[in-house]
Amino acid sequence: MRRRTILAGMAGLGVGTVLQPSAYAEPQSRPNGPWIQPEQTVQKAALTANSELGPKLQSIAARSKGRMAVEEAGHSAGGWPIHLIRFGEPAAGKLPVLIQTQIHGGEPLGTEVALHLMQTLATSSHPTVKAVLDRLAVWFIPRLNMDGADFRDADGFLVQRRQNTQRWTPQEWGLAAGTPAPWYLPRTLLEPGRVSGYDINRDFHPDLTFRLKPGGEGLLPGRSELPGFFVTPEARTSAAVFQRMRPKVFIDHHHRGSNTQSDTDNQLTTLQLVGIVTKGTAGYPLDPAARDLGYRVNVLVWDTLRALGQSGFGGITRYPDVELPGTALGSYALNGAGIMLYETRSVAQKSMGMLIRQSLIGMGTTLESLATGDIQNVDPARYYDIPPAGPSIGNPRDDL
Repeated sequence: MRRRTILAGMAGLGVGTVLQPSAYAEPQSRPNGPWIQPEQTVQKAALTANSELGPKLQSIAARSKGRMAVEEAGHSAGGWPIHLIRFGEPAAGKLPVLIQTQIHGGEPLGTEVALHLMQTLATSSHPTVKAVLDRLAVWFIPRLNMDGADFRDADGFLVQRRQNTQRWTPQEWGLAAGTPAPWYLPRTLLEPGRVSGYDINRDFHPDLTFRLKPGGEGLLPGRSELPGFFVTPEARTSAAVFQRMRPKVFIDHHHRGSNTQSDTDNQLTTLQLVGIVTKGTAGYPLDPAARDLGYRVNVLVWDTLRALGQSGFGGITRYPDVELPGTALGSYALNGAGIMLYETRSVAQKSMGMLIRQSLIGMGTTLESLATGDIQNVDPARYYDIPPAGPSIGNPRDDL
């Protein structure tokens, strides 16, 4: 049955909103198709720049009649403010939900989704919105990696990138000068002339207070299936917000490259979902109730988008199985949050509006269902009915 999503339907989209029909992988090299070619550029002028984000948030808050609070939760390695937006405070009868976007600076559409959703929560008088505000505390970190979001090439052209902009300073932690950097500081970024920087989404630890200290040299550089080290101010800021709120649901928005549905279905995948990224450890077991809540949220979004029929929203798959306790999702799942990962396909200007709306519908439906309690009617066992991710679409011009 088709379900109308008020929180998505009422927010006006500022980036092309025409829904595209289902896309297919062939021909892979068509202009602005699944694989952007070397001579093509993705225009990002319609996306919110770092310098515009704070004023936009303040403008929405000014029209919210006190519903929405804006603060600076911390600062990036490069000095940009990291914004925290609060709709309500956790309390008895108010389920806490934390939504975080753009932990990778080159994955920008989650910020636009958050802005649209905040606008509706701040200004709408619809009864559904009122119910969400009455029954949930909803907080946003709308752009965690400010440095990567503003990363520019030597000519000043905005290119954005996954990592932040930060050097490895072992002395800061009381470690020997020759201590190797965490593995998630790519070795290529340690080369002379390169701007250093960490993948912030590998810098988390289930011990939210963990810090490197003298004698910890043996922990480094670590590896992907182990926790990170909280060496970035961005990860520490996010963790501080989590500790302050203790959300029961944590949603993280990302991008991924293009995939087909399966080996036999050439339909383009527009979104990959995941509700589990770690099985836990002896010291930090995964709570089955939190796991099942994450499963329910993922199934809810899958059902909702599929019910929209023959549209670009039909290509939904499940993200590959991983063991990543050093991600925000992994760390927060091991601290009792049900999780959902949005991995929307990589940005291309002709599909920005559709991709934004897809995630907006998913998040809006989630908040509505959490507020009404209908989420409990979703069977978590159906999580593995979501089809697994299909093959990635390779570069058809790999001779270049």
